[in-house]
Amino acid sequence: MDKASGNVSGSYSFHSTGEFGRGFYKNHCGPTAITNLVITAFQSRDNIILSDDRCRDIFESVASLGRRRLIYNRRYGTTDAFLWFYVKAALKKTGAGTLLRPASRHFISADTARKVLGRGSYLILELFGHPRYGWHQMVIYGTSEDGRFIAADGISTSPVLLDDAGIGRGLFLEIKNDIRS
Repeated sequence: MDKASGNVSGSYSFHSTGEFGRGFYKNHCGPTAITNLVITAFQSRDNIILSDDRCRDIFESVASLGRRRLIYNRRYGTTDAFLWFYVKAALKKTGAGTLLRPASRHFISADTARKVLGRGSYLILELFGHPRYGWHQMVIYGTSEDGRFIAADGISTSPVLLDDAGIGRGLFLEIKNDIRS
């Protein structure tokens, strides 16, 4: 997606939880969202598509970091209160910390989301009791031409379009985008 136009390009990652973990991981939408951001950063910077093996390696690195730091566990998922620290540590560990960086947390609203996306940032949504997703984390990269949010929801392996009501309630973490392609 071009920062100015909001067009989706082939560099954005839409991996799902089903692609990672080989049965070991459960409730791993948080590590999957962070992994999608890391993959996107590398693909955008290098203008390549990472191999499935490389994507799985990134996920394993992100998920194991969360487990070691007691921010992610298989039973309860990712602790929302520590998401900023988890993202910061994961970006540093994977080498994407010079490309992306966590910023402020905001209450979810369509207007605030559009404002932050307009700055070229991405969002990690922390959904609370969403009708479709429940308690869930996912990435929003931007908006489509018709104004819907383009999400890597961690369930589908392709972009999901969400209308204003579809982004739900909760918080989002702004991810500053310093990628220079």
